[in-house]
Amino acid sequence: MKRRGTGAICGPGARQAQQGQATVELALLMPLLMVVALFLAQLALAARDQIMVTHSAREAARAVAVSNDAGVARTAALAASRLDPQRLRVHVEEPPGTANVAVRLDYRSPVRFAPLGIVLDDLVLSGEAIMRSER
Repeated sequence: MKRRGTGAICGPGARQAQQGQATVELALLMPLLMVVALFLAQLALAARDQIMVTHSAREAARAVAVSNDAGVARTAALAASRLDPQRLRVHVEEPPGTANVAVRLDYRSPVRFAPLGIVLDDLVLSGEAIMRSER
């Protein structure tokens, strides 16, 4: 093998050495790339859960406004989405002096990928809707 003035190795084995180096670099970066991919997937699932919580809050507020019964809020919220009932908290409030009904949902969105569970905790997502009561 010959050396040029730049210190680079030239010859028939130089190309194979560079390919081997690229393979090793990829193998070292692969775990980091997987963690980034899992984090992005978890972020997308949390965004989907936030949309479902907001939609469920609106449906729960509508059900309470129509029926004038605070007990139907949880049933309506669960019927409007695929949220886990054990992770959902429903708060119904009728502000005094108004004909409005306010419903607030709190949902603990789980970390769905075990390796991220070491670093992340469940996210608490909230959704609120206010509607005029139809009494």
